[in-house]
Amino acid sequence: MSTTLKRPTALQLGERVLVTGANSYLASNIIDLLLSLGYFVRGTIRAEKPWLDEYFTSKYGVGKFESVIVPDVTHKESLVKVLGDISGVMHVASDLSFSADADKVINGVVKATQSVLEAAADQKSVKRFVLTSSSAAATLPKVNVEGNIVDENSWNDEVVKLAWDEKADPRKPAYVYAASKTEGERFAFKWVKEHNPHFTLNTVLPNLAMGPFLSPDFNGSSGQLVVDLLRGNHTIMMAAGPQYYVNVQDVARLHAIALLDPELKSDRLFAFAGTFNWTEIIDILRKLRPNINLPTPPKNEGRDLSVIKPAKRAEELIKTWFDRPGWASLEQTLKEAVDSAGL
Repeated sequence: MSTTLKRPTALQLGERVLVTGANSYLASNIIDLLLSLGYFVRGTIRAEKPWLDEYFTSKYGVGKFESVIVPDVTHKESLVKVLGDISGVMHVASDLSFSADADKVINGVVKATQSVLEAAADQKSVKRFVLTSSSAAATLPKVNVEGNIVDENSWNDEVVKLAWDEKADPRKPAYVYAASKTEGERFAFKWVKEHNPHFTLNTVLPNLAMGPFLSPDFNGSSGQLVVDLLRGNHTIMMAAGPQYYVNVQDVARLHAIALLDPELKSDRLFAFAGTFNWTEIIDILRKLRPNINLPTPPKNEGRDLSVIKPAKRAEELIKTWFDRPGWASLEQTLKEAVDSAGL
């Protein structure tokens, strides 16, 4: 990742940022970028993980990163204890259980969001707050369906209704997850509007994030699913249809921009790099690893035809802040994933 910024920043180098869910695929890439830029990071984890501190300490030196155990971020009191001297908060952690229990998951995510916001509001040093949302908070993929236009004011009310529908549906866990991200992000903006805290809130909405793993210990959630194709696990092709992808490091860059750009206030950054289908991914993987037997992709897949209007702005921010040509390509993203996974 790029390690030099040539723009004024809302936080000065050496200030400390709290990142929740520090051992996750996305959070680990965010932390790695922040440390490379010269910030200090405190990361919350639910249980002790010595390898996490060892990884970042060996890479960046003693005292730059520290993990703190917060078993449950819905408990504000435990968060207040770890927010001393924090200038920025990135709430990345979320419920990834993919439970079909809408009441538990959706209300739990909203409660956790409220807890982190309230704890940050009690810490006067906090200037910036970034919430990791999801593409699902704005839209679900619309394969071969024209006319789905997404902008900064789009909210996925459709999936919220589906999540609370009591009818049996095998897709219910995915609907509940999407609804939790919709309601969690919407609540955050509502809370900030009502309480007018001393910090600025921005959010990042990534679609399917893929790309490099920092080490085998960061085992990848969405990034792992595509790599699993090379290991003979083909369930991802049945579980997820054609949609948008984004490189996990581009998502990390957008989180850093949301944290550091003083001009961004109550903004939603849409991390949608480009569309893909499984035929395209299998073709690239066969090119990258011709000796591995890969499955035949589904027939007549189509493509997500949604138009994500704010994605161009997000790409321009990456270009400007990190001197990059734009979004990482799908082929580059898959190569980084495969190479870093040791396959």
